[in-house]
Amino acid sequence: MLSSVLWILGPILESLIVVRAVQGNFLKEYKLFYSYIIWVFLRDLSLFAVYHSWPAAYAYVYWYSQFFSVLVGCGVVWEIYKVALANYPGAARMARSVLLFLFIITMSRIAVYAANNAKWLPGKTTLETEREFRIVQALVLIGLLALLAYYAIPAGRNLKGIILGYGVFLGTNLAQLTLRDFLGDKFQYWWQYIQPTTYILVLLIWCCTLWDFFPSPESGLATRIEVDYQSLAYETRKRLRAAGSYIVKAIRS
Repeated sequence: MLSSVLWILGPILESLIVVRAVQGNFLKEYKLFYSYIIWVFLRDLSLFAVYHSWPAAYAYVYWYSQFFSVLVGCGVVWEIYKVALANYPGAARMARSVLLFLFIITMSRIAVYAANNAKWLPGKTTLETEREFRIVQALVLIGLLALLAYYAIPAGRNLKGIILGYGVFLGTNLAQLTLRDFLGDKFQYWWQYIQPTTYILVLLIWCCTLWDFFPSPESGLATRIEVDYQSLAYETRKRLRAAGSYIVKAIRS
């Protein structure tokens, strides 16, 4: 009964978050975030239908759809960076490059593992794959928080709510995935209650912080972060030119 209540409560809160964004006409402000919410909403309804009409296929559908959810979740982290650094184009370019690099590295690791393992299937090995992606997302989010704190970059109520909610989601999700991997099926009984409960907490955070639209405030410290970016970019270009000259000299000699 408890698991059924939690299962039903999730889509209700998800739909409420999206409806409030539509009513307030700020759905477009966080397109990837709301796309993620809509996807999870549709997935929850589909899983509910599969569980009651075709229970033997539930695990199969769950893990395959979870693999796609992990990829969509990467878009949420991307958008958090985009919105947080909207007024700092130099830092935003560097952040996008770092995020893209980390995503490519993670996907490459998974592709290599899949190529070397004939039994690899997204639906059967999503637990390990999801944990890798969640770790990358958590590290990237921690990096953004450090950046915001160091440069005293202000964030609006909506953005803070998205970061807080997704941060709680990542932290609890990583703990649960680690316990599931370590304890195996012994943890399955508790997981069916812990996972939806923590997700309901995340949805409540988003309901409270995204009930109305609050744009991110302007900051007068844009110059400092942009100067640091320009300095870093200059030093990088200088070192690359030096390395290029050294290689050319080595080839000629």
